[in-house]
Amino acid sequence: MDVTLVLTHRCNLACTYCYAGDHHAAEMDDATMDRALDLLFADGADRAQLSFFGGEPFLAFAAMRRAVAGARERAAGRPLSFRCTTNGAALTAEHVAFIVENGVHVTVSIDGVREAHDLNRRRAGGQSSFDAVERGLRALVVAGARPEAMMVIAPATARWVNDSVAWLWDAGVERVRANLLLRADWDDHREVLRRELVAVGRELLLRRLDLRRQVRDLPARAAEALPIVEFEPFVARAAGSGGGCATRRQVVVGTSGNLYPCAPMVGEDRDGGPEAALRIGHVSDGAAAIAPRCDDGCASGGSCACAAYLETGDPTCGGENGLWFARLCREIGAAVAAGLAAETLAPFALRVVAPPPPRRASKKALVGAVIGAGFALAAGGELVTLRLARDGKPACPVRPVELQVDGELRAPPPPPGGLAAPPVKPRR
Repeated sequence: MDVTLVLTHRCNLACTYCYAGDHHAAEMDDATMDRALDLLFADGADRAQLSFFGGEPFLAFAAMRRAVAGARERAAGRPLSFRCTTNGAALTAEHVAFIVENGVHVTVSIDGVREAHDLNRRRAGGQSSFDAVERGLRALVVAGARPEAMMVIAPATARWVNDSVAWLWDAGVERVRANLLLRADWDDHREVLRRELVAVGRELLLRRLDLRRQVRDLPARAAEALPIVEFEPFVARAAGSGGGCATRRQVVVGTSGNLYPCAPMVGEDRDGGPEAALRIGHVSDGAAAIAPRCDDGCASGGSCACAAYLETGDPTCGGENGLWFARLCREIGAAVAAGLAAETLAPFALRVVAPPPPRRASKKALVGAVIGAGFALAAGGELVTLRLARDGKPACPVRPVELQVDGELRAPPPPPGGLAAPPVKPRR
């Protein structure tokens, strides 16, 4: 079973869209951690994954060290992997060395170039966090940790998406993931984002085709060392993957020991919060009782309950922004796949039918979390019947309809002198 530990609710940033709520001081104690680690192989799986989340997990570095050591003991030689999501701003040389030594797969939350990042991801006092996050990200790249980047796309940052993704690739980040700010008002910004994502798809195809040319001229070992260069929402779809979620059973353990299906549902982990209704038990219930309650998340159904919850407040019913974003990424992913197969840019003269829904006359007041996972959602799943509809009946009474709009998107032509686009530098 894959287990995610919320080590602490403390955080050194104050992101405007954070779905974790109040960054209170709760931290996971040793007894709770031990019970959580006992879940790793409780379902009889031959391999497991331990992940760390927060808050900012590196603010509880001693606990992280203890958890890794305890997980290795329980693995007893069986395959075990480690993942961590961090904002990167608190990373030290000791942290980076630990990551490399233990093969921890790290995802750094960074919203792209400085202008985009600092709009929503500042420190608690309002100061910029960009320099600290960039420093941590580059330290991981230099150390050979091969970090991924996770960016949240908000209406105000949509115009920087292409610049941001290209800058991250140029900085040595091989894979960039993207989450949509699902509860935002996208009515006046969908066209901007659509054009930016088409440009990202075209740039991805340019770089992948260029890598193919390099591979032809390199020995096999050298070719394997070339960067992957991916934009996860497109590539996952183009490769036929079900998204970024694991195929094994998974569970998230809050600092209190409460159990949740996925990390965005933990919230503040309070008994009086909306997250209380989403719990699937407590570590004190025992591994034998817990394992049957856990499923494989988004992996088998092509749908993401977390994304649905973050947009609509209901994990069993997706929202219009998530459906729109998924449709757009499917179309662009298909164009990337077609271009790779034909080794041409021609698919980016395609007609992208990924329109917005009709403008709403009014909006309900929504509470709770605010961003959506770009994993299975962006990889093409339709949010119809979701994993938390445990009685087997879809909670959405009507299947979402395909929405269409007239219009054709064409990526800009390649620059004079060749296909390779000039590197994009962050605006200072």
